[in-house]
Amino acid sequence: MRHDLPTTRYEVAERDGRTVLHSVSDGATSGLRCDVDIDPNDTPWLHWAWRVDSVDLRATVAFDELDDSPTRVIVAFDGDNSLLKPRDRLFHEMVETVTGYAAPFATLMYVWDGRAPTESIFQYLRTSRIRYLVVESGAANTGRWLDYSRNVVEDYRRVFGAEPGRIRAVAVLTDSDDLKTHSEAWYGDVAFSRAQG
Repeated sequence: MRHDLPTTRYEVAERDGRTVLHSVSDGATSGLRCDVDIDPNDTPWLHWAWRVDSVDLRATVAFDELDDSPTRVIVAFDGDNSLLKPRDRLFHEMVETVTGYAAPFATLMYVWDGRAPTESIFQYLRTSRIRYLVVESGAANTGRWLDYSRNVVEDYRRVFGAEPGRIRAVAVLTDSDDLKTHSEAWYGDVAFSRAQG
């Protein structure tokens, strides 16, 4: 885990008549996190919107050395750390040592990938407790707002093969540190609800 990289810039901005979060990454990586305490069984539907005007088609979460993404919406889940495999436990300990924060039991990242097919699932190289779910791919839908509604309970079951714990944090992340490029995105409101609509 490197901490000598530049950080992504985030600021509130106006875009297309919306008040949104604007992110700019120049060979950078960092996210913006909001701590929460949500029962996903009570409010399983996660809603958000994002816009990207260009996508680097080389970038993909499928390979560690190309692991850039213009947009990610990240959901961090609680769980029983005694169930962690030794390798995952070491990763959690390293995260806490380096950052001062305890790593979540499981992290699900909804990503816009440069080339991996939508609905693809990938595991982060360093731990099995971070998984990527591709919800957008390629450049076909750049230049416009895209709205999503995802059932995080169903997605967690599919991605981790288990029942989710409480949601402890939600974050966004725009990064371009691996390919050292420029990446820019806009995020609309992120919210949970009981119903899909």
